[in-house]
Amino acid sequence: MKCVQERMKELESYDPPLTKQTDHDVFWAKTIRQTREKPLCAQLKTIDYPIKQIKAYELTYHGFDDTPIEAFYLVPKEVTHALPCLIFFHGYGGHKHSISEYMKWLIQGYAVLAVDCRGQGRSGDFSTYSSDEMGSWVTKGILDKAEYYYRKVYMDGVRAIDFVCTRQEIDKERIAIMGTSMGGGITLAVAALDERPKLAVADIPNMCDVELAITLKMEGSLTYVEKFLERHPAYINTVFHTLSYFDNLNLSPSISCRVRMSAGLKDPVCPPESIFGVYNRLEVAKSMEVYPFSGHNVSTIEHIDKTIQYVNTYL
Repeated sequence: MKCVQERMKELESYDPPLTKQTDHDVFWAKTIRQTREKPLCAQLKTIDYPIKQIKAYELTYHGFDDTPIEAFYLVPKEVTHALPCLIFFHGYGGHKHSISEYMKWLIQGYAVLAVDCRGQGRSGDFSTYSSDEMGSWVTKGILDKAEYYYRKVYMDGVRAIDFVCTRQEIDKERIAIMGTSMGGGITLAVAALDERPKLAVADIPNMCDVELAITLKMEGSLTYVEKFLERHPAYINTVFHTLSYFDNLNLSPSISCRVRMSAGLKDPVCPPESIFGVYNRLEVAKSMEVYPFSGHNVSTIEHIDKTIQYVNTYL
C-alpha cells in the first residue's frame, strides 16, 4: 500500500536529537555500583506444578533498595548441558502470568526467569517517594532522578541477570532479555546498562523518545505524566529533566547486543514514531517487525512464531 510505504519512509528516516544530560553516564555508573554493593539474598522455593517435565521454583531476590522481587525460575527437568536462559519482563500493570505461558520455551531446552516488576504482581516496593499523588507508577518520584520509579525497575532487571549468572546450569554466554510494552522498555534499558545479554527482544516498547511519546500518545501510562503536569505546570522542566535519564533514546547508544523490536502503526500507547526514534539510533545488529494495522498488541500467532524462530536463530 502506498500510504504504508510512505509512512515507513518517514519512520525510517526519523532521527531525533538526544536529550541526554551531562551527568547521565555518571548517574548510571553510580546507580549500578550502589546496587551491586547489596547482597542478592536469592531464595528458591520448589513449586509442585502439574507439568512434570519441568522444575519450577518461586524465586525471591533483592532488587534496588532491598525490595523483594518475586519471579518464577523454570528449567527443564532433565538438564544434560548448560542452558540458554530467557528473562521476561511484563507490561505495565501486569504480572508474570502462569508457568504454562513459558512452556513453548521450556520444551526447547531454555531456562526461564519471569519477573514481577516492583509494586506489580507479587513484588513489593520498599521505596518512599516524595512525589506520589497520581496513583500510577510512572509518576512516583518523578521530581528527582534518584527517587524515580524506573531507576529501581531498571536495576531490578540487572539483578535478575545477576541471579541467573549464579546458576551452574545456565550458559552465561547465552542470556536473552525479553518483554512487551513496559517490559519492552525495561528490556532496552537493561540491555544498555548491562553487557551480559546476548539478545534483547523488545516488543512495542515504552519509555522511548519520551518527549515525543507524551506529545503523541492518547492512552497508556504516560498520560499520567500529562495529568501531573496539568496539575503542576511549574514542574515541566524538572519532570522532563528526570525523564531524560530513563528515556531509551538516551540509553540506546550503550546497547551492545543484538536487538529485535516491533511496532504497531496504529499504536496509541507506544507511538511508532517514538519506537523508531530509538531503533534508528541503534548501532548494533538489529531488526524490526512492523504491523501496519495493529495497535498496542503484537500477540498474534504469526508474531509469536517469528519470535520463536528469531530466538532460536540467534541464541
